[in-house]
Amino acid sequence: MTAVLGLAGAVPAGADPAPGPSARAAQAWSWIEGQMGTGTAATGDAGLVPDEPYPASWTGPVSGTVVPGTEEGAPLTGLVVEVLVVTDREYDVGTAPVAADGTFSFPYAYPGTKVFRLVDADGAILAEHAPPTGLLRSFDAPRGSHLHGRVFSYDQALALLAALSMGEEESAATLAEGLLSLQQYGGAQDGGFVTSAASLYPEGALREFRTGNHAMATYALLRYLATLPEGAWRDRVADSAARAVDWLLAQRAAGGPLEGLVTGGHGAYTPDWRFDADAALPWASTEHNLDAWHALRLAGTVLGDPAASSAADSLGDAVADRLWDADRGRFLQGRSPDGPDLGEALDVNSWGAIFLAASGRTALAGTSLARASLFASSALGTAGHAPVPSPSPPLVWAEGTAGVALAQLRTGDAAGARATLEALAGTGAAEPRGTARWAAASREDEALSMTATPAIGAAAWVLLVEQAAEGQPSLWDESTGASAP
Repeated sequence: MTAVLGLAGAVPAGADPAPGPSARAAQAWSWIEGQMGTGTAATGDAGLVPDEPYPASWTGPVSGTVVPGTEEGAPLTGLVVEVLVVTDREYDVGTAPVAADGTFSFPYAYPGTKVFRLVDADGAILAEHAPPTGLLRSFDAPRGSHLHGRVFSYDQALALLAALSMGEEESAATLAEGLLSLQQYGGAQDGGFVTSAASLYPEGALREFRTGNHAMATYALLRYLATLPEGAWRDRVADSAARAVDWLLAQRAAGGPLEGLVTGGHGAYTPDWRFDADAALPWASTEHNLDAWHALRLAGTVLGDPAASSAADSLGDAVADRLWDADRGRFLQGRSPDGPDLGEALDVNSWGAIFLAASGRTALAGTSLARASLFASSALGTAGHAPVPSPSPPLVWAEGTAGVALAQLRTGDAAGARATLEALAGTGAAEPRGTARWAAASREDEALSMTATPAIGAAAWVLLVEQAAEGQPSLWDESTGASAP
């Protein structure tokens, strides 16, 4: 029997369907979709067609044709084409005039993904051509920002989950294709998902692997796999998911104070600032382990993998035994071989409550969630939660606040979850109001890694909690009895 994931459990096929997405979820999805492009606002309807699908390695001549728009009498003379290449960031190659016959050419190009823009005499961009990668932009950041044009595997995964929740099959396929481009194929880290990349140049990603990001990407890929019919595409996704699970299992610590937990991943700078992609991170983050538990649990069902199910059970016990601080009634931030990390973090309490409830530790779930009240904050008319207790000046973290709302839902407090979302989304967290364009946080804070830039993480988390509140498929609801088709 096919089941529909919902807050109250699996809904049998043929039963009354759950209500559709809320207006806020629909707005958030519209904004997320917009982040799948380059973000360039073209003012015309002309087009650009390169003569070849120039690969990133190409450095020879490049050329193409301008396709006139439908605007009557629009001349091609006086226009120029700009060429940019994207590697770790954007680089300008130069400009060339558009000939009377609509053609343009450049004698050379730099290595990197080629982007062509048609520009008029006033500098307005009339058209753009950039190869599709299936990757979105994690932040709506202006050119020049270190966040401009970058995608984080965590955000790509959240967007895929959002597409699945909204029933957007075509977008889900595109996002899944993009997610696969962030996965390592072959080598010591085979199956691992890199932390981030330029969305137009995923092949140039720094080979940094963090277990939490990877686990979220694995989870999203498994959820997508469960929707696919038999065929070559499903086989490809299944292979990638299985390799991702294998990478996750390989992060488990064997023996010592971290026994049974997954460690931080691979990739770090050496003392002489050389990046070593295979350097192992010896510590265990509570957040990473919570992510991994959900992914392994889902893998046991979707892949029919008893080893993954067994690993999830063992990991759940290790999380409860080694990362829960019974004396303080809360989760540790993590643990290293040298001892526990006593730092206070919002997400280990909210996400931890979701884990505790789903794993049958309901009494502890309430205790963990109650700890989140220490992080309550308000700023600029927005009420929510901060990533740490009592930041100065006050700060509201949209994604983290939505995480508290999801924990409230999963522990049976639907009214509290709705109030949390309304306090966040009904005030200044959205900019501009009514567009569901959530800033990551209410202000910039470099020390806390917070930005006020509109972010996929914020919009997707709010969308997914809205969907969960409406009984729709969401995040970390594999315990409701979903079955693969």
